[in-house]
Parts: sequence; structure tokens; C-alpha cells
Amino acid sequence: MSLQVGRTLTSHVMQAGALSSSSHRLLIGATGLALRPTIDYYNGDVDKKTRHYAAIKTAVKVAITVFNGVLTRFLAEKYGQRLVEKGSIKVPAGVEPKVFTLAVATAVSFLATVFTTFTLDIPLINYGLNFALKHILPKKDQEVTAVKTPNGGEQ
Repeated sequence: MSLQVGRTLTSHVMQAGALSSSSHRLLIGATGLALRPTIDYYNGDVDKKTRHYAAIKTAVKVAITVFNGVLTRFLAEKYGQRLVEKGSIKVPAGVEPKVFTLAVATAVSFLATVFTTFTLDIPLINYGLNFALKHILPKKDQEVTAVKTPNGGEQ
């Protein structure tokens, strides 16, 4: 069985496939930053203080990992491209240079991302969460205000 798609869908799929890994990370991260804290904030299974805390914590974690992930991937991709362009890594015979350059850039980007996840993300997330606990979240004696939901209830 085969699936036939139209020209418009094919064009969009080809454009998405041509994006760099840093662009993919930015798109996925922006979606996560918009949705994950919102889901945590409107979770009706927990009290409002817990929801508020969870939403802030999620937003801090996602923002830091997205920023670091996009920056790391972008810089590593550029470095990988330079390695091939300067001849530090030779293009094998019979391989299209553009495809090989993209593959090297992606591999360098992956390795850099794994390294920075442990060396940068974790300490930055700890710092960001400590900052949020001190400056963003309300103090113990302050009350978190309820949010009106579209159906008239309180969250």
C-alpha cells in the first residue's frame, strides 16, 4: 500500500527536513515552553500552590534547556561545517559534500549537546530554580490568587 501526498504537503515536509537541528530544537522548545507550564498550572488534581510552583518550575527548566540547546547546537553546527570546509575532515569519495558537511555538523552538534547537558543545563537549572524560589514564587505567608477558568470555576 502506498500513500500519495499533494505538492503542498510534500513542500512543507521538504522544508522541515532541511532545517538544522538548532532550528528543530527551537521549534520543539517553543512549543514546550508554551504548553508544559500551562498544563501544570491548570492541573486540577493538585492544590493551587502546588500548581503555581509546578508551572514556574517547569517554565524555568524548559527555558534554560531550550536556550542552552539551541545555542549549543547552533555553535556546534557552525564548528562542524568549518571542520569540513577547512579540510580538517575530508569528504569521502563518492559522497556529496553538502550532505557530508550536514552529517558532520549534526554529529558535532549531538556530541556538544550531550556534553553541555551535564555541564551546563543541570547547574543552570539549579540556579534558575533557586532564583525562582526566592524572587518569583510568593513567600510562605502570601496567598496565591485563584485564576478564573472559562467555565466560571476557580483554579
